[in-house]
Amino acid sequence: MASGGARGNAGRPLDPNSLNAAMGKHDDVWLTLSKPSGVVPEWPLMDQSDRESTVWARLWLKPQATEWLRLGLEDEVALYTRYLVEAEKPEAAGNTRTLVKQYQELLGLSTAGLKRLQWQMPASDSPVASAGPAVKKRASSRGRLSVVPDDGA
Repeated sequence: MASGGARGNAGRPLDPNSLNAAMGKHDDVWLTLSKPSGVVPEWPLMDQSDRESTVWARLWLKPQATEWLRLGLEDEVALYTRYLVEAEKPEAAGNTRTLVKQYQELLGLSTAGLKRLQWQMPASDSPVASAGPAVKKRASSRGRLSVVPDDGA
């Protein structure tokens, strides 16, 4: 077990919407991802299966794809695609599924990965519907108290 040293995911991630961020106290800059260009790079590995081709094309439609291209992560995305297709199989090994999870964070495909990379998803064109019914505000405890008249006893 490793000991000592800095931990990459230690502590609470900084909130880009916090008061400190608004006052410019964070040195961190969050990147708002842009809509993908729609360019699907050529498959960099050998022997692409039909399923890998489908997943590969779908991944390049995500907002993270613009940064993958900028950073030259085509090989990493291809390996993630290959491991994901392998992990989809019922008899897949547990370590393959663990590797998929690690790649999701590396590529910013999970919420933890987005936070670690300080990437924000682009604003949606359509308004987001409410997740459920509006929550009623709870009555205050003072509202439940009542004044009892003094009987003079």
